[in-house]
Amino acid sequence: MSQRQLRVAELIQREVSVALRRNWITESALITITRATVSPDLRQVRVGYAVSGGDAEKKAARAFLKRIRRELRAAVSGILQMKNAPDLLLAEDDVTGGVARVQALLDEMSRKDKPANPTGSDE
Repeated sequence: MSQRQLRVAELIQREVSVALRRNWITESALITITRATVSPDLRQVRVGYAVSGGDAEKKAARAFLKRIRRELRAAVSGILQMKNAPDLLLAEDDVTGGVARVQALLDEMSRKDKPANPTGSDE
């Protein structure tokens, strides 16, 4: 990824988060913007988000973001000062799945590091 793509991605990630908090306070309370990835031509941005809560909250957040996608794009494009405002593609990140995988690996490593005889006495 080029430096410009990285800068644009960081700016969009921050501005999407700010726009959500500013314009839709209650609806976006459980939503966290986790990442943004910009296409090489800067015309599309894949914005990743995570939702705190269960399946009902995730479904509600997905519908909410789908409903406000155009308004969100307009809010962000005013800040970007680019010739063409990039199209926002919102995708749910499975952050909890990644955390669970890391925790499982740490648990497995911990079990391997434990001695076979926990009392410490030689028999």
